[in-house]
Amino acid sequence: MFKGKIKSDFLKGIIDATSILVDEVKLRITSDGIFARAVDPAHVGMIDFKLLAGAFEEYEAEEESELGIDLDKIKGILKLASGEDTVSLSHGKEERLVIQIGNLTRKIGLLDTSTMPDTKIPSLELPAEVVVRTDELYKGIKASEAITDHIVLLADPEGFELSAEGDTDTVKLKIPKSQLSSLKCDEQVKSMFALDYFSDMVKSVKSDEVTLRLGNDYPVKMMFQIAEGNGEVMYLLAPRIESD
Repeated sequence: MFKGKIKSDFLKGIIDATSILVDEVKLRITSDGIFARAVDPAHVGMIDFKLLAGAFEEYEAEEESELGIDLDKIKGILKLASGEDTVSLSHGKEERLVIQIGNLTRKIGLLDTSTMPDTKIPSLELPAEVVVRTDELYKGIKASEAITDHIVLLADPEGFELSAEGDTDTVKLKIPKSQLSSLKCDEQVKSMFALDYFSDMVKSVKSDEVTLRLGNDYPVKMMFQIAEGNGEVMYLLAPRIESD
């Protein structure tokens, strides 16, 4: 038995963040909150999120369970909710997820979780950590989208840099250490990434700041808070390696 009430904006945020990578996800429901992890079909991006019980106005989970959900169905019903609406979720003996928004109720059939793989987070040594304003990062992405399909992220002891190079044009977003919220970096690290994946991830960020962890030709780990600090999203994006 699981039931909870939550602001629609909190639920929309986590559903939107997940749906940029996958169409369906396996939720792990515990007394502490809701957890999920998934990898996109191309194995380029991963999401790992937690939505803690504190994010809910009411929350009850009698025992740990797993729910397989179709994200498009959830997004469809959430489009009918305003930002301040409360969404009620419940799952009991009936093998459907019940969603209520005001006087509206929808019962959604669940997916077979036995066919959904358990995803493991790879162990990575990422020596650099940058905490940057989301709006600054977004500017660099929007400028880059007009000229190329990939970007380079670089960190060194002096600051952080996002750069893009097209056939004729270039873009460079260079943020000195003094303008970053935090920088932990002993030596230069640099990696290249697919811009469409990185752009979608940044656009899903609902907080003012985002944390990036980087290495040399290693995945980037992106983390941000959700639900007023009662949850967290972590993305992992594989690097794009240039052949000689």
